[in-house]
Amino acid sequence: MEDDCPTIKRRSLKTHPQFNNYSFWKDKVRENCYKRVREDRTRLLWKMRSPAAQSLIDKEFIKSTFQEIVSDELKKIKDSSLSDCLESSNSVPKATDELWEYNGLQDAYQGECEELLLEMQRIFYEDLRTEPARKEPEDQIKTWADEEDEYLARAVSEHMQLKDEQVHKQIWCPICKQGELQQKHQLIYCTLCNLQLNRDDEVVNLDILRDRLAEAHDDHLDRGCRLKPKFCLETRFGLTALYILCQDCNTFEVVI
Repeated sequence: MEDDCPTIKRRSLKTHPQFNNYSFWKDKVRENCYKRVREDRTRLLWKMRSPAAQSLIDKEFIKSTFQEIVSDELKKIKDSSLSDCLESSNSVPKATDELWEYNGLQDAYQGECEELLLEMQRIFYEDLRTEPARKEPEDQIKTWADEEDEYLARAVSEHMQLKDEQVHKQIWCPICKQGELQQKHQLIYCTLCNLQLNRDDEVVNLDILRDRLAEAHDDHLDRGCRLKPKFCLETRFGLTALYILCQDCNTFEVVI
């Protein structure tokens, strides 16, 4: 008995327009990568200051971070494109994986990745150098975070070679954002405000405090909050400690 149902001719996945427009996806990857570099600049700066990044040269750390961004954007395009293709073709995941290998967007793009990474680095450093010039005069009051940004901009513009070790060790007060933190024996204090940390119970110096502050900012950014946190001194149970707090994301944690 013949089947009355007409034969449905399945459309070849390899003819799907989303996978054959390589130029479109290449531009899309570039656009997304450049956008993320600009949006995540503050996060990248604090990543560079974290202890995990100190073991790498800054250039290597930035390049590695940007490579992760490129890979992530390629994966997003692959996942979204395959999802659309599956909906239109009723194909199976295995077939779409084969299609991705066949069409080779990711493989084809490898030859241009180096150029893309260099452009991402140029945008990152250029934004650091030009941002102060774009500010209005009334907005030129420098905060602690602004000083950190400008310091890093100067460092990368000199090919990551720190010419003055004293500048490298300079730490701005996280409370008043204007004074400099200094140390005398076990006492860490601010030159302008009343911040004083006397840590007789543990070995703490300015280098350790810098790392703790970087970790605190990094953890705060990892929560997805983009507001600048505040810092304060509080005495609890007879111990005075430096805290990071942010009312927007309910952060309140000991820094040191």
